[in-house]
Amino acid sequence: MTSEPSRLFTRLAQTDDDLRAAQRLRYEVFVRELGSDGAGVDHDLQLETDRFDPFFDHLLLIDRDAPATVPSGVVGVYRLLRQDQAFKIGQFYSEDEYDLTRLKTSGRKLLELGRSCLRPDYRGGAGMYLMWNALAEYVHHHEIEVLFGVASFHGTDLDALAEPLSLLHHRHLAPDDLQVRTVAAH
Repeated sequence: MTSEPSRLFTRLAQTDDDLRAAQRLRYEVFVRELGSDGAGVDHDLQLETDRFDPFFDHLLLIDRDAPATVPSGVVGVYRLLRQDQAFKIGQFYSEDEYDLTRLKTSGRKLLELGRSCLRPDYRGGAGMYLMWNALAEYVHHHEIEVLFGVASFHGTDLDALAEPLSLLHHRHLAPDDLQVRTVAAH
């Protein structure tokens, strides 16, 4: 008995077209849906990019049956930067905002995660499950010990964000020897 390949699968980006498809999805989610903007946003090409993209591995979730309007069938992306990759460019992405000295001197193998997103109709369920399983395989393969990254909350209303921020503070702080601090504004 043979089984058909799943219509959803994951793999690392391999080509410039793969990277552009990931950047297009990020534009759809972060710019169109969530209203983000910045220097790396190209509205004409509908891409969300930054100078770090060429150095990251881009974990893609692909739907073989995605409509032709979905570039390369990419419906999910996770951006991954190992410590050895960060060393080549002189920093992790988040070092512009955080002092990562404690992490970098911990002696542990690090992986920075970022720009994670899925098309709305793939959130939850099988898509996220496949992405997390692929991430777990990547972590195992590269013998990663600590995962970290910058995450954003939608909005700036501290009253509205008080409950989730409190939950994170009271239940999910990193151990003291791995906690990072923000970099003072210039």
